[in-house]
Amino acid sequence: MQQDESVYEPGRNLPISGQADVIVCGAGPAGVAAALGAASCGVSVILLESSAMPGGIMTSGMMPNIIDANNKGGFLQKMMHFLHETGAAGSYNAYMPEAVKHYMESSLVKAGVRIRYNTLVCNVLKQGQKVTAVIAESPAGREAFKGRMFIDCTGNGTAAALAGCRFECGDPQTGQPQAASLCALCGGVNAEDIADYLRREGEKGKRHLLAQLEKAGCSPSYQKPTLFRLTNYEYLLMSNHEHGIFPADADGISTALVRARKEIFSQITELKKVAPEMASLSLLTTAAALGLREGRRIHAIYNLTAEDLIEGRAQPDAVCRVTFAVDIHPSTANGQSGYCNGGIKVRPYDVPLRSLIAADLDNMLLGGRCIGGDFYAHASYRVLGNAIPIGEGAGILAGAALQKNVLPVDVKVEEFLGFGGNPHQERG
Repeated sequence: MQQDESVYEPGRNLPISGQADVIVCGAGPAGVAAALGAASCGVSVILLESSAMPGGIMTSGMMPNIIDANNKGGFLQKMMHFLHETGAAGSYNAYMPEAVKHYMESSLVKAGVRIRYNTLVCNVLKQGQKVTAVIAESPAGREAFKGRMFIDCTGNGTAAALAGCRFECGDPQTGQPQAASLCALCGGVNAEDIADYLRREGEKGKRHLLAQLEKAGCSPSYQKPTLFRLTNYEYLLMSNHEHGIFPADADGISTALVRARKEIFSQITELKKVAPEMASLSLLTTAAALGLREGRRIHAIYNLTAEDLIEGRAQPDAVCRVTFAVDIHPSTANGQSGYCNGGIKVRPYDVPLRSLIAADLDNMLLGGRCIGGDFYAHASYRVLGNAIPIGEGAGILAGAALQKNVLPVDVKVEEFLGFGGNPHQERG
């Protein structure tokens, strides 16, 4: 049967299902922080999320591994304090996903943020250089949410791209994005019995797990397989790479999920056969979402570059200071499919507020990993210890702009700091 290239969808009036000062698109770690940052400024906030939970990669993506958090404050440190105090901290900066959900939701409810799950942003309405509303699909049907300020925390820059903002995606040499990964939760064996497999400083645990998987005849697509301990009997597994997956490629993402689940199931099944200490290991569940390391990088007023990282540039309008290395997972499969730094040695550098302001719209802010930056800078600031304070900074910037009745670009650094921006930043 020959397929038609398109169908016509008749125009119609849509119900306005919500109006708020700030609309945050995406309730991943950066989106939750953005909503809380905006609410702390005394403005109303609606948080839209396409899945049924907050937390993004930390929960539905099942990789709550917080990297580069030591020099950060604000919501990030409050959440980590809660997770440690309640016994929800595992080894090597990994945390229990359900506890993350609980803390995020409790914080949002307390702050008065309206949470809307199962709501996928699918279009953006504009007047001139300003966004007026986002269109979403939900169990209620097609609907609109109006706001004065909008923050894209989708991770993939979806809202900003729908609004017509310029963006880049992929390695400038190949055009391909970093490898994606599907993570999994497994359990049933005692941590003391499998200590040689677990993530710790250095590569020893990864090397041992790789050797055992290869012995089992299932060499992993990710050649640095990692097992994070959550409890003495529960673990998070990252042992998969999926290549060439772009954020708007729904078919590619679907195919990758099927392929990745098959690979992980085979890894656990075969590992149990060759390693007696793993005989009781069970695959409990794979993540609900594929972990995309790279999405759209939206053009901002200031786009971070490799030179910023190499020179360790301080910024007068710093949101946070990044200390993490460039971490590139290869865009194509190869025999050494792990990660590398692209030959770039990073000195601590600042993410400026200007990287959070979309260059093409007056009231669209960016939170998390979709901020303005090149391929190499993105490979450094994208981790959770930076994405979360970047999201919080975007929320505070939105709130400050509304309270001062100015555009985000006109908010003074002193005003941003006065509303709580960039807590505990070491300056200079």
